[in-house]
Amino acid sequence: MDKSGARISCPTSKHVIVPIEVKELYIASPENRKLVTIIETIHIDSREPLPPFVIAPGKKIIDNWVSENLIGTEHIKYTPTGYINNDVAIKYLNHLIKYLRARLEKPWKILLLDGHESHVYKPFQLKAGEYNIKLFWFPSHLIHVL
Repeated sequence: MDKSGARISCPTSKHVIVPIEVKELYIASPENRKLVTIIETIHIDSREPLPPFVIAPGKKIIDNWVSENLIGTEHIKYTPTGYINNDVAIKYLNHLIKYLRARLEKPWKILLLDGHESHVYKPFQLKAGEYNIKLFWFPSHLIHVL
């Protein structure tokens, strides 16, 4: 599994019409856009990936903010920053357990992840072990290379 940021409301293209004498064009800075975090989990054996787990910035999700094009298996959570934290990491683990159908009596699974603090959070580690999920940490920024 790995996390990635995606900008909110970033148009695909824009046309700007200016007088011919204008030689420079200034646009709004891309740094001032809000981001959502998307956690993707894929299987090594080419099965369909787990439904995406999206973390939006804010205190509440308004229904009309969510596209009607979603298929319904996506999980959308929120944090004040839009980034993962310990509480959301546990919710992600519940999402993972549900879609892997992980149980103590089932074979062990290995979850490759980076060393983010929420992934080494003791309750996260203990719950993963209770469902036969072995955590294997890579150094930061290396897991996406896989």
